[in-house]
Amino acid sequence: MRFSKNIAAIFLLCAGTVFGQSRQQLEDLAVSLYGPGSAIREIELSLSASDLGKLNESNGAMHPWEKVRVYPITKAGKSLGAILVDNVKGKARPITYAAAFDGKGDILALEILAYRESHGGEVQSEAFRKQFEGKRHGDAIAVGRDIRNISGATISSRSVTKGAHALATLHHYLQAQGKLE
Repeated sequence: MRFSKNIAAIFLLCAGTVFGQSRQQLEDLAVSLYGPGSAIREIELSLSASDLGKLNESNGAMHPWEKVRVYPITKAGKSLGAILVDNVKGKARPITYAAAFDGKGDILALEILAYRESHGGEVQSEAFRKQFEGKRHGDAIAVGRDIRNISGATISSRSVTKGAHALATLHHYLQAQGKLE
């Protein structure tokens, strides 16, 4: 009986969002990047097999995006950009991160929302995350090219970098389809 109560308590504590971030985390990120008065809303998009094929072909990576959560940002009725949240696999556990984009498709910031590994947490450092600022779809965004690897966090560095590249591609695709408004 005690075991089942503990399981129920753990389930309730973890029952936030699927990716591990809270709505408040995303709202705080939006205000810090887009300024006071910016509003965030959540939209869930379904991608067809054709959409997924085009995305994976253009990105060079297989990403299981059947449903996508996108957080468009507005201020006084004007679109400022969007935040996309994703998980990538670290060595053994998922790393939840967000890429914030401006209206042109440039990455404004990359934030690690939940890091669950015992090693490699250096990807959370500002020095690592700042490397992604200004990157966009079509840029290399690859460890060893324009993103420096972090010794001791090689797997996490590569995973987050591939993920940022994938989100830049996804953002570009969604923007071209008019789905971010």
